[in-house]
Order: sequence, then C-alpha cells, then structure tokens
Amino acid sequence: MEEIIRAINSAQDAEKKAEAFFGLSKDEKRTLLEGLRHMRTQTLGMFLNAIYPQEKDKDIQKLIRKLLFQLKSAGIKVDEPQPAGEPVIRKIEEVRDHKGFLTNYDETQTRLVVAGLEIKKNIYVFLNAETHFSDGLVELMTSPVDKKSLEEILKAYRHDIRPTMVFEEISPAYAVYLIEEASNRSGKFRDEIKPLKSFSSSMTNIARKPEDIYRLTASDTGDMLALGKILTHSIFDPFFLSWTSLEEDKKAYSAIGDGSIVLPQHMVEERKMEFVKRLSERGDITSLVPFLKRMLEDYAYLFHCMKDFSSYKGLTEHTGNQDVLQEAFSFFLKKTLDRKEDKPQDTKQDGGLIVNPYG
Repeated sequence: MEEIIRAINSAQDAEKKAEAFFGLSKDEKRTLLEGLRHMRTQTLGMFLNAIYPQEKDKDIQKLIRKLLFQLKSAGIKVDEPQPAGEPVIRKIEEVRDHKGFLTNYDETQTRLVVAGLEIKKNIYVFLNAETHFSDGLVELMTSPVDKKSLEEILKAYRHDIRPTMVFEEISPAYAVYLIEEASNRSGKFRDEIKPLKSFSSSMTNIARKPEDIYRLTASDTGDMLALGKILTHSIFDPFFLSWTSLEEDKKAYSAIGDGSIVLPQHMVEERKMEFVKRLSERGDITSLVPFLKRMLEDYAYLFHCMKDFSSYKGLTEHTGNQDVLQEAFSFFLKKTLDRKEDKPQDTKQDGGLIVNPYG
C-alpha cells in the first residue's frame, strides 16, 4: 500500500496505479485514501479522477469526492469527478499472455505451481512456487524474464518432469490462487505475493477458485468413474500421507497377524481394515482430511486439463460427499501403511521436480 502512495507522486503509469487500487479490498481502499488526506499534488487529483468512474462502492466514491474537494479548496487544479461510465483514462484493452501450470504431488508431498505473468509486451514475472500438501508454501522463486526465456524454462520443465509426475497448463488466475492459498497456510512470502492480487483481479479465466472447478464444461463422452478406479490412476502413485506417529502406527499395523496363532489371510485383512478405520477417526489424523479434499479438487482440475473427463466427473461428484471423502482418506492411510519403502526419492537431487529459472 505504501508503494501505491509513493507511486501516486509520479505522473507515469496511471493505468497501473489504478489497477493496483482495484486489487485492494474495501478496507484497504479506505485505509489508502485516508492516508492521502495530507497530500496536495495535481498527480493525486489525476489518480482520483482515474479511479472514481470505475469505483462501484458508494462509501469509497464519497471518500474520493472528499479528497478532490480538499485539493480544489487548497488551490490545486483538478477536474470534476466524472460519472460512472467511460473512465477518464480509458483502459487500453490489451490481451495479456498470462500462463499457469501445476504438477501433482511427489513422494515428499510437494508440488509445483508455476506462473508467467506478462507485465508488458513479451516481458513476464516468472513464479516458481513449491507447495506442501499440509504445510503450504515452502519456497518461492521469482524472476523477470522475456518471452523467449519463459518458453525455454517451460520446455525444461516438460523435459525434466519424471514419469510419475504430470505438468499441466491451468488457468493463470487459479495458479495465483494456489500460491496465495499456500502462503496463507504457511505464513511465508506474504509480502512477495501481495502484487499478485492486481494481476488476478484482471484475469477472466473460468477457473479462479476451487468452487469454479465443479462448473467446468466436460465432454459427454465417457461415464463417471467410481472412486476406487480413479484412485488407482498413476497421478496418485507418488502420493503418501504422513503424520507424527507414522512409524509407530506402521509397526502396529504390520504386526497384525504375527501372533502365535496363525490367522487366515482374510481375517488379517479384516483386522487391518479395522485398524485403518480407528486411525482415520483419531484426532491428530482427521486434521488431514480438509487438505485431502483440496488435493482431490485440484486433481479433478488436472484430470480436466488432461481431458480425462470420466475421472474429472467422478472426483467432482465424490468430493462433496463426506462418506466418500472418508473412503478416499482411508484408501491413502492404508496405502501409506502398506508402503514398503519409507525413504522418498530426493527429487531435487535427481533433476526432476524443481527447475531453477535462473539457469
């Protein structure tokens, strides 16, 4: 917000200042305008006249008119505020070439959210975000790149991605949402992602938030798949859950059927499923369920991008049902407990998931 105030002193980039203003919430707009009370410059008047016709909130309009009156009373030459309609500074309708990409989760429960946001013709802000299933945003790299460099970076991603991973193009607005969501979860890189709001507010993509995923257009061909069938798709292969007492729980799970009395295999499996059910209801474990739901929503979007509409339809149908969601949770608990190798592959050492945009 302080950057916007400083920028108002400049007569340049009036359109960008207006875009930044409309990326703020109502409370943030109010705070900004109140912070401009003591400024007495003609450039402030230009800025206020630029935002007034596009502002829809009457309370904010009133504050803008008040500031314009103060400037006029101080002898600053300002135009009268124009009614809503044609802006004083006509916004140039320019198609920006924003891009967004998403991977599935790897063995370490991390994935990449990648975005290239065009700030001016052929010049981009490149974002490489590493997000964790439950911890949120872990790493964020940003870099200004030209179009050629962006294309080379994306080509490197596609070339280096491992066979168990997917790298799909998604709505850039949704990529921005995922980065903001992960930052809110981890509390990291909040200052770095604040400027993203002004970008996402101007994007008109269909998918902007998780609820939009349920409304995507899907082909009528192909029946909706059952949950069990969907969860065996290779996109889920690298993903395993983790929790604090995993090692102890896994030992107890593995010991089922190891007693002096030899149990039939079907009884061993029944007892293991009972163990999984009790585990899924334990307080420290159930906290993972909301994260799993968000993962399934994002995977539904990945399936849609992959044109696997049968899996997309199945996931969007299932994630709204708490019983089915619990079934999916039990599936991943059992998959994790049955896992033979507990040491995940170091994807960063093996050249796969993280690509350094700095070369």
